[in-house]
Amino acid sequence: MYSRTSLLSIFLLLFAASCATNNSNYKLPGVYRIDIQQGNVIEQDMLDRLKPGMDKNQVQFIMGTPTIDDPFRTNRWDYIYTFTKGANTRQQRHLALYFENEKLIYIEGSVAVGFRKPPEDLKKKSQTIEVPLRTY
Repeated sequence: MYSRTSLLSIFLLLFAASCATNNSNYKLPGVYRIDIQQGNVIEQDMLDRLKPGMDKNQVQFIMGTPTIDDPFRTNRWDYIYTFTKGANTRQQRHLALYFENEKLIYIEGSVAVGFRKPPEDLKKKSQTIEVPLRTY
C-alpha cells in the first residue's frame, strides 16, 4: 500500500511539473502574461527624418542611444527592438546605421526606410534646434 501511494504521488508531481513548462502553445486559463518590449523603439516617422549626411549627434537626437555601439566598428550603430505580446511569438526589428567621416551614409535592416507623404504637422514651419556636439 505504501508503494502505491508513493508511486501515485510521484506521478502526480511529475504531471504537475510538466504542466508548468514555459510552452507558448499551452495556455493555462486565467493566467495573464504581460507584454514585453526590449531595446529601442523604431518608428517609421523616426526613419523618415533620417537623411544621408547627418552627423552622429543629429542621428542620436532622432533615434536615441544605439543598442549596440561596438568599439571595434565605430562606423556602425545597431538598433534592435523586440516585442512579445503575452505568450505569442516575438516580433523583432533590427536597424544598422553606417557612418563615414562621422556622417550617415547607409541604412540597412528589417525596417524599410520609406519615402512617404509627410504628415500635416511636418508641413508646418519648423524650428531649428541646435544639438550640442558630443565629445567622445
